[in-house]
Amino acid sequence: MSTNKIDWSVPQRLSPVALIFILGKIIKDSWPLVLIVVGRIIINEQNDEKRNTSIGIYFILGITLLILFIHLNQLINFFLFRIQIKGTELVVTGGLLSKSKTIVPLNRVQSVHLIENYLHKLTNTCTIKIETAGSDATEIEVKAINKEKALSLQSLLQNSVTEISQKNIPEQVQIMGIQFADVIKLAISENHVRTFLIIIAFAYSRLEDIKQLIGFDASDIIDQQVDNASFSLSGLLTLLLIGLIITLWVSFIRVMLRYHEMKITANNKGFQMEWVFLQTQQKMLIQNKVQLISWNFNFVRKVLGISILRFFMMGENLTQTKQHIQLPVMDQHLLYQLISPYQAVLPSSNTQSYSTHISYGWRNTLLFVLPIILVISTAIYFWNPWYILFLLLLLIYLAISNWVKYQKFKYWFNETTIQIQKGVWGVENILLNFNKIQHVMVKTSPFLRRKKLATVELHTAGETIVIPYISIEQAQYLVDLSLVNVEFH
Repeated sequence: MSTNKIDWSVPQRLSPVALIFILGKIIKDSWPLVLIVVGRIIINEQNDEKRNTSIGIYFILGITLLILFIHLNQLINFFLFRIQIKGTELVVTGGLLSKSKTIVPLNRVQSVHLIENYLHKLTNTCTIKIETAGSDATEIEVKAINKEKALSLQSLLQNSVTEISQKNIPEQVQIMGIQFADVIKLAISENHVRTFLIIIAFAYSRLEDIKQLIGFDASDIIDQQVDNASFSLSGLLTLLLIGLIITLWVSFIRVMLRYHEMKITANNKGFQMEWVFLQTQQKMLIQNKVQLISWNFNFVRKVLGISILRFFMMGENLTQTKQHIQLPVMDQHLLYQLISPYQAVLPSSNTQSYSTHISYGWRNTLLFVLPIILVISTAIYFWNPWYILFLLLLLIYLAISNWVKYQKFKYWFNETTIQIQKGVWGVENILLNFNKIQHVMVKTSPFLRRKKLATVELHTAGETIVIPYISIEQAQYLVDLSLVNVEFH
């Protein structure tokens, strides 16, 4: 079946393969009852009496019927599930006694995500997830739909047509592909400190699980062994080496999960991403849903020429990382190619740069960090004065971080766009078209008013951009510029 011959005005059903996924979910949700059944089977095998065997069969049948009855709605929904397009709306219906009907306007679709595991590949099906603006979770998720239908629906939603027609679908052109060598570079340049903290958090949570399972605190045993151990310099170096290897390995796995064999294709409507590791996933990016763009790199990635490009979408939940669209860009030419549909000319290329007031570099340290450190140091002094050294190092680190943040913060703007550069140990660039702004706030304080400064907040449907400690005149100019663009574009 060709994807351009699917008539979405006719309700489409799930693939029969969906029954397998439903049964798998039923078993997963009912594992205590399944465990009882398995235990009963084992007991019956050890009992030769016919009477007990008959009772066991009835018992197993009873438990099976109970499981099916509990999940009867899921089984019924398989037969009654329908998905179609009526006019300019995507309509999903299902259920018998408890009927459901989900209606999504086509122009509200933010992204379409296709997932294909091994079972999907064997049966030519896939899972399709449809996310909309203003929703924190996936709006529509279809576990097993024919792959050709899924691709057809993805193309249709990407084009946001008002008639059910698959004509003139723009040709897809591949513009980027991630090779294994690129994965190695990304793993090497990953934030290993963050990875190490993730490992520590995971290990701690597992210790808590062990404590609940066996009834005693495993961390006490570890502490006792550490106290009894005598570490030499070589032993410490060995531990550090093992920790480094584990961290690098976990970083490599995380990068593989996100970027392995990723490729990006483009058309005049947006981009489509596909990556393969254990399962094939596809995600669609509709260009007119992009609110702002950012790209960042740390020192290692700067040396390797790598940037991580992020698209902030309309209605995106910033806490739901699965909704985030991040692309590893391996060269600057490709970076500008991906940015150009949003903004062809970067303000930093032809306009003057501006900085924040110098007080932005020291005021937070003086008013917040230093008093807190002093209070904690006073309390620690009566416990163990030597620990104050750690607080002193923390104070120095935070003071330097705040000053570096001030030094790196710059911004450029023209009549339509503002570009911001910021960061501490890395660099992040943010690109925002003024016509994407929903509202603007100007904040002041007694200190800022005395210095004739203000902080500007630019609120979009995807993120809030803060420009701190700039002159009040320029703050007002940015506000006026934003309002003009919103009004006339």
